Amino acid sequence: MGIIHLSIELAFDFIAFLMGGILILQAKDNYLKLYWGIIASCIGLFFIWENIGWLMIVTDTPEYRFTSLLSIDKMLKWYALASVVSLFPMASLYPGYFNHLRLLVFLLPPVIIITTGICYLFFNGHLTPVYSLNEIWSHIQEKDIQLRLGLFLVSILLPLAFFILPLASKHAFRRINRNMYAFIGFMFLFLSIYIAFTLNINEFVFNLFGIAALVFTLLFSTLYLFRENPFSDHIQMIPINKEEEEEESALPTSPLFVSVDNYLKQHPTYTDKSYTLQNLAEALNEKDKAVSQAIKSGGFTGFREYINCLRLEYFKQLASEDPNKNIKELMYLCGFTSRTTFYRNFADKFGISPTQFIENLQKGTSNLEK
Repeated sequence: MGIIHLSIELAFDFIAFLMGGILILQAKDNYLKLYWGIIASCIGLFFIWENIGWLMIVTDTPEYRFTSLLSIDKMLKWYALASVVSLFPMASLYPGYFNHLRLLVFLLPPVIIITTGICYLFFNGHLTPVYSLNEIWSHIQEKDIQLRLGLFLVSILLPLAFFILPLASKHAFRRINRNMYAFIGFMFLFLSIYIAFTLNINEFVFNLFGIAALVFTLLFSTLYLFRENPFSDHIQMIPINKEEEEEESALPTSPLFVSVDNYLKQHPTYTDKSYTLQNLAEALNEKDKAVSQAIKSGGFTGFREYINCLRLEYFKQLASEDPNKNIKELMYLCGFTSRTTFYRNFADKFGISPTQFIENLQKGTSNLEK
């Protein structure tokens, strides 16, 4: 790898790190955006450290011919990150599902397995060197080979199970969108690279891993900069009775969310462009965290997404009352300050632009995609 190549990659690493920092600062009660920002910053920081190291000591691609396969430290690094990232589809489709207890339950197996691997490295340290698949099978009786093979299989199957479980469910608060499918594609690409990287390390796999990780981080960080939840779309929640709720296996909507929703429909204070979660919580005499969790039980990723949804519905109401009114004026009356944000949110929710919606109203129709 030449110095120019490494320098360009280092510049993109810094961009990934900075984007992660921006996401952390703007996340507020959107924990998905917060955690993605942390992951992006960590990935950017890791590659910055690695590429600065290569710039200081080498100008060529490192040689892997004498690196043992089934490296425990590489598998543990993958498993730690994969265990967290694989929970994003579930967290995206079920906002508010992960409380401290559920998160502990899901991450307890990875924590135990990773701790076991670290303890083996520190307190035993015996690792049989293997440089081909044939050598793995010929040393299968060795305890460390069995441990390494077990770790390898678990580090593939468990994140895969976390990843596929919510996608197989027919009952969710939100609908999968095309960005989720792109996310799925990247995850399977990384899984393939990880298998190749663990069983047959070479220059091509090494470069592919770095490029894919950087593209993955930058792409989805960009999506998170402009969207509260880029992997799924909110579905209009319909109140159901207890019997239907149990039959559908849906997560129950918090009674507090009903109070929140009723209050804001009676008092459209959300049209104030500076309206905050704290303002809403004070009006209801509730804690910020409780109101935020209630909003998430309604299928929204956070306060900002919920308020924007209410503003869009209010825009529809105002536009229906006076279709000849200026779109920009209506937009400001609803509480939006950015034309770009307004148009993007409207198109994402209804499938058409505000201009098309107004034209349909003027023609006597208002067909919107739900």
